[in-house]
Amino acid sequence: MVSYYGCLLTRPPQITEVEHPENPTDMDELMSALGAEVKDWSYKTSCCGAAHSLSRPDIVVNLSKGLIEHAREAGAEAMVVACPLCHMNLDARQMQMELEDTMPILYFTQVMALALGLPEKDAVLQKNLVDARPLLKEKKLL
Repeated sequence: MVSYYGCLLTRPPQITEVEHPENPTDMDELMSALGAEVKDWSYKTSCCGAAHSLSRPDIVVNLSKGLIEHAREAGAEAMVVACPLCHMNLDARQMQMELEDTMPILYFTQVMALALGLPEKDAVLQKNLVDARPLLKEKKLL
C-alpha cells in the first residue's frame, strides 16, 4: 500500500506544522506499525484535484487517475488516505477514470480498525465504492 497525504494535509507548513511537508512519513509509520507493507513513492503530496471536484471534474479525474497509476507503478495494491476530499476524488471517481483495474482507497482509520481486531462492520468497508474486501480477504486480513 501507499500512503497518500495529498496537498491539503501538509500545506501550508507554517499552519500545519508538518516537519517535512514534501515528504511526510507519519501515516507511513502508522501503517507500518499496524503491519502493512508500505511502499515509498514520489506522489504522496501531489494534488488529487481537491476542491475542483464540482467546478472542474475533468481536472480531478485526470490528476486522480495519475495518482492511482503512479501508486500501481510503485507496487501498491491499495492506497490509504486521511482527507475526506481526497478519498472522494480517488475512490468515487475511479469509474470515470478508465483504469485497467480499480484500486481500493482506504481511510487510515479503516486500516486501524482492522489491525486492532474490530469487527469488519466497524471498519465501514461497505461504504467505499471500490470494494477493498476482496483484496483484504486475499491477503487474509479479513
